[in-house]
Amino acid sequence: MWLAPLIARRLAPLSRFRCRRRIFARRIDFNLAELHPRAPLDAADLEAASRRWWTGAGEVLAEYATLERLRSAGRVEIEGWEEIRARLPIGMPVVFAAVHLGPFELVFEVVRNGLGRNIVATWQPEPSRHANEILSRLRGRYGCHIFPPGQRAARHLRRLVVGEGFDALLFVDEVRDRQIHLPAFGRDLPTRGNAVIAVKLALKTGAPLVPVHVLRIAPARYRFVASAPLDFDRDGAGSDPLACGVAALDCHFAPIVRANLEQWWMLSQVRLPDFVARPKRTARDQ
Repeated sequence: MWLAPLIARRLAPLSRFRCRRRIFARRIDFNLAELHPRAPLDAADLEAASRRWWTGAGEVLAEYATLERLRSAGRVEIEGWEEIRARLPIGMPVVFAAVHLGPFELVFEVVRNGLGRNIVATWQPEPSRHANEILSRLRGRYGCHIFPPGQRAARHLRRLVVGEGFDALLFVDEVRDRQIHLPAFGRDLPTRGNAVIAVKLALKTGAPLVPVHVLRIAPARYRFVASAPLDFDRDGAGSDPLACGVAALDCHFAPIVRANLEQWWMLSQVRLPDFVARPKRTARDQ
């Protein structure tokens, strides 16, 4: 459990160097410079932040090898859940909303086995068939069934949550149309996608909408955080309950993501308007 992330930390500089001219790598640095809580960053601070992002990304991948054993080995702190559980309505499902911070796959395992919740969830398959096989075996080891995206998955999710009382777990910072739509970072809030589905499920069932995330707090040490259920206008008195719920998710997660930007897996997928994919070459470059 300590060796896997150590290997990743040793290999991360090589991976970063190898990808240094790729558009997504330059987008990572651009987004760090734009969104970092201490922005604007000078060159040295940006270099250090970029190195930390690549190191954390490598650790995320390496931790797939041992992820289902981390919590039982005492390497995961669980914060906030006991207070929430004491106030949950009996017999009502919970809709968990999450973002891709830290070893985000750990969210599934902790909610399923650490909190003891029967969850259904969706996920976005990786481009690599081999990566998907690794994730499928991992989820089989910790016992969680996760649907791929699509209309069929949405119907299954609705049936299981609304009809059979399962909990739902949805990552609301998913990629859709080659863009991350939430957190919005000042852009328009999404009108479709996982955030909308999560709020719709909460409104349909009356379930609490509980934000959760995971952070890496030290090498091979992690903290799972469950926040209080989001308070938003569900009655629609003078406002749209769906829009209010999505806005509440954005208000909750935006400062958390910015404060931990170097642990946010989706950083390379945020396409801010001022990013130039291929800058013009100068005479000096030529």
